[in-house]
Amino acid sequence: MNKPAIRKAFIVCTLIGVMYAGIAFNVQDRFSMKRTYEPVSGKTPRSLSVATARSESAPVPQKKTLVTDSNTDIEPSFLIAVPVIAFAIKEGFIEKDGMVVIHKNDDGTSSVYLKKPLDILKDKDKEGLKTISRIIGKKNVEVFLHRQGVQIPDKSLCVDTITGIGYSIDRKLLISMYNTYVGEGFAPLMPYASGGFEVSRTNNGFQINAVRNEKNLQNLDGSLAFLMPDLSGLSMKAALDRISPKAQVKIYGSGIVVDQFPKPQEKVEKETRCILYGRSFQK
Repeated sequence: MNKPAIRKAFIVCTLIGVMYAGIAFNVQDRFSMKRTYEPVSGKTPRSLSVATARSESAPVPQKKTLVTDSNTDIEPSFLIAVPVIAFAIKEGFIEKDGMVVIHKNDDGTSSVYLKKPLDILKDKDKEGLKTISRIIGKKNVEVFLHRQGVQIPDKSLCVDTITGIGYSIDRKLLISMYNTYVGEGFAPLMPYASGGFEVSRTNNGFQINAVRNEKNLQNLDGSLAFLMPDLSGLSMKAALDRISPKAQVKIYGSGIVVDQFPKPQEKVEKETRCILYGRSFQK
């Protein structure tokens, strides 16, 4: 055998020996090749880097928690629903004076009532907001808020988004949304309090302030009562237009109203559900 052949054989044997040694000492498990990617920076990976695999005993670095400034960031609660609905009205998803058909399941029973969007906001009706969020569509709500600079948590429910649960928003950003979308037609709602904050309109636009006595305001609002009007003889639509801003309404049948509960001139508390019976309803 000549010298070149011997040299080649030696090199091959050496490489084989190195490979077996690597397998024996698990060298392949100690190093891994991967692309580095920082999702926060948004930069795309440009090169490969060698990262040493961590042993099971090695501590795993914790993600940094984003701490917001409590003086400027708030959980928007129902306050966010006002500009969202104002946007939906402007885009034609819903009508300001149109009736929203709301299905509610309570204690195994199902009921249907109708409300205008502003009345849903006034009553902070979560079932009503849930229905509106379905009408607008989760994607439309999230796209609108994203354009305003609001980041929504992944996998959040649309009803949580429109009721302002589970995320925070800068107070100045929320004020900007009110100034841009909430017009004079929403004046009956103002001042609008929720989650310990109150939105009010001034000569220079909207402002948001902390409210210490929101509980008292809610109690006062919840204690409102009215006398049931006589709705007999009215069309179902006319009767709904008259009573739905004041109370939840359940309807049976259609056509002319022939009976009602409570009866005319009876005192109706805010949480009382009124029932209207149309001519087509058979008792």
